[in-house]
Amino acid sequence: MFINVDYNKRPQKAKLHLARPNKQIISHINEKFDDKLTVKLGNISELTFSIPHYISDDETGRKIINPHVDSIREKMLIRVKMGAYKEWFIVDEIEEDADDSDVFNVTAYSLGYELKGKRISEYEKDSGNATEILTDILEETIWEIGEIDPMFDAVYRGFESGEDSNVLECINNWAESFGGLLVWDTENRKVSLKNLKEDGKFKGGIINYGKFLKSLKRSRTTDEMVTRLWIYGGEDLTIHSVNPTGQGYIEDFSFFMYPFEMDSNGVVKKSSYYMSDDLCKAIIKHKTLIEENAPEISATNTELEEKRTQLITEQSKLDGLTQELENILELLDTANAVLSKLESEVPKPDTTDEQAQVTSLKAQRDAKQTEVTAQEAVVNSVQSDITKLETQLTTLQDEIINQSSFTPELRKELNPYIIESVWRDEDYIDAEELYNDGLAKFEELRQPKVVIEVDIVNLMNILEEQYYWDKFMLGDLIKVKYPQMNIEYMAKITEINYDLEEGEATLTITNTKDLLNDTEKLVKILYSNSSASSLVQSNKYKWDKISSVSKQVNSILTNEWDANKNKIIAGVKNSVEVGNRGIIIRSPDLPNDIVIMQAGIIALSQDGGETWKTAIKPDGIVAERLIGQIIAGQELLITNSSGTFTMDDNGAIFDVNSFIIKSSSGNNLVTRWEDNANFVDAYKDDNLVTPYEKKMLKIKWGELSKRYDANIVKVGNYYEDPSNLVFVNDYKDKYNQLYEYLFVTVHGDKPMLADDNMEYTTRIVGTEFDSMFKNYDNALVELEKQLDIRAKELTDKALQDAKKAQDNIDEVENDIAYKIELNSSQGTLFKNGQINTIITARVYKGKTDITSTLPNSSFIWRKRDKDGNIDTSWGNAHLNIGNQITVDRNDVIQKSTFECDIDIPTS
Repeated sequence: MFINVDYNKRPQKAKLHLARPNKQIISHINEKFDDKLTVKLGNISELTFSIPHYISDDETGRKIINPHVDSIREKMLIRVKMGAYKEWFIVDEIEEDADDSDVFNVTAYSLGYELKGKRISEYEKDSGNATEILTDILEETIWEIGEIDPMFDAVYRGFESGEDSNVLECINNWAESFGGLLVWDTENRKVSLKNLKEDGKFKGGIINYGKFLKSLKRSRTTDEMVTRLWIYGGEDLTIHSVNPTGQGYIEDFSFFMYPFEMDSNGVVKKSSYYMSDDLCKAIIKHKTLIEENAPEISATNTELEEKRTQLITEQSKLDGLTQELENILELLDTANAVLSKLESEVPKPDTTDEQAQVTSLKAQRDAKQTEVTAQEAVVNSVQSDITKLETQLTTLQDEIINQSSFTPELRKELNPYIIESVWRDEDYIDAEELYNDGLAKFEELRQPKVVIEVDIVNLMNILEEQYYWDKFMLGDLIKVKYPQMNIEYMAKITEINYDLEEGEATLTITNTKDLLNDTEKLVKILYSNSSASSLVQSNKYKWDKISSVSKQVNSILTNEWDANKNKIIAGVKNSVEVGNRGIIIRSPDLPNDIVIMQAGIIALSQDGGETWKTAIKPDGIVAERLIGQIIAGQELLITNSSGTFTMDDNGAIFDVNSFIIKSSSGNNLVTRWEDNANFVDAYKDDNLVTPYEKKMLKIKWGELSKRYDANIVKVGNYYEDPSNLVFVNDYKDKYNQLYEYLFVTVHGDKPMLADDNMEYTTRIVGTEFDSMFKNYDNALVELEKQLDIRAKELTDKALQDAKKAQDNIDEVENDIAYKIELNSSQGTLFKNGQINTIITARVYKGKTDITSTLPNSSFIWRKRDKDGNIDTSWGNAHLNIGNQITVDRNDVIQKSTFECDIDIPTS
């Protein structure tokens, strides 16, 4: 091959320029040395270099301080340019070694590294495409979205930032979750996501012995190698039923059997490097048995699946009949309750219609019970067929095991070659699908992994090799040949380490074969801290299912459990039942004693629910008799047509037409009390305070004292400094004067209300006594008048503050986002064409359901096919249909997803 060399070109040596954070170039760093550059596909590149502390002055030749020592600072930018390659870096670390003080070391990372300083905390999105999520991540930065491959906007992912994360970490996780190639445009501060399978081309770059190759190292590791893979799906689903061996695992020992070969007569032509010939023959015989029995096992599995589908159909019919029976029983409960209520009324009304309704419902109950019993027989028959098929399948699988040629000695020899691992994916609910995809996953894991490191010359520095300058770009495909080690690989360049000073480059090629066949493996390499992982990334195998899965999970979390569909049985001998009739509690020993709770009523029956003579309702208790004591709480009220009796904190109040209390003699004691009702007036003006009057005065003082304490507390609450308020001081003075008059001033030989004077009569001056109480009453009236005025002022102010607060709340509530919830009457996942459901959309503004206020045209329904494309004709057929659609098997081809958007009218 003859190549024309253009000697007018110059070697593509790297140039470094220092710039401010706004990318304004300051200077060229031409005195750099020991400069190394590591560029990584889809990741942050790294640049390191050193400069001397002192340089020679061009004019005087004397040593001077290198000006770059002062100008190169943290967070400054450095532009690296090498041929077509140009990238911006941000200085992250500067190191000056005291033992080597004339050297200034710099470490910088490509400009995307600055996003590490942008915090994101607890960002969460249930479902979004690549553009939607990246828009949110970059919202508070100056970076923009570049190119997003359309395939990543057609699928949806859930995304969480975690607590105290940063933008750079989130972008890496975002790219990994979508399985795309992250591309950093540091020139324009843009982030792009490209399709790994389409990015990179083979441009003729070949590294061969004697051509560019300086050294090559290949290593093989069995860290991830597996010969027996256990497979599990959702809710511990296994592959036992579909695996021809009947085991929960699949296995393959072909790596250790290589290069074993024998002819049709069983004569060995080549032996294994590892295994004995007898062990290889036994493995081959076992595999042959599996292949021979596989058709019959597959047919049995197919018939078994059909029976299971039939069981679902018949069980659904049984559930429907059972539900109808429950509805009849519910109506019967209501009819019995109405009949019992009417029969308890006085006078008893005509209940002929109600009795006829109860009789009719009992007849319907008996007829429906007969249908339920017949359908139960059908279900049991199908279940019996399934049991027979399962036994037949187990027999076939046992024959494979029994006819195998594994002797105890051979099993012992095989044991070291059994390398086990587990693959689990909770998204799988079908055993056949789990088994088939498990085989594909097993294919990835059953071979040792290969790592190749290649050191080549840096072609950018060789003018004569200018033809190859664009053949070894990051992300492109190259061929690596080395006949001496029987190596020939085609691989994608994922990382290049340049030693710019020495003119060398190192390419690291990991899991070379897998790179071309398994995009997921390459994603793991690009966004992981190591080139190989010992973990099987199970749940990423079916990323595209996350949208439907997230909707199912969201439905479980946001919807209430429906007792009509999920009956709960509990208690001793299943004596407690929660269902559409409410909560029913039966006595295990007395089956006719029933308690039922529903519709705000607790009803009790002693005849199996035929009548309900005792009930507890929100407005009271209905019963033929009450047994035991009645203990009242805050208030006891007894009432009938003659009046009421109330017992509360204030005492006992009788509001009745006639009040009679009889003594043992038969006389009405109330009459005597009424005759003596004015006994206080009889002693009012005699200037004597009797022991009885002292007792009443002391009670009166207790009331005044409590009122005084309460008023003083109000004063303290209403005024910041009440010490200068005249009406407050006057009130305190009059209270203290009254206290001294009653408890301190001596009347005769003792204070009037002294404890040791309560049994004696005290002579007083009537006018003085009246004056003391009158002065206190006047002061009390004035104080409480002023407190009322102050309370009104404070109330008005509080109302104004409350109105402002409510205005703020209203402003927030009016800004609440709209939310839509979808509910399917028969669940969200359907199989085998068994589809018949009603999807209902509910619209909320905040917590308020506004569905009924929206016109039918507000509900815009869409259907997407298995590839995510919108079915326009279906959408046109469902215009203005409102908030409900019916979906059956005619609406679904392979797979369909139904969505609803809301158009809220502006007025």
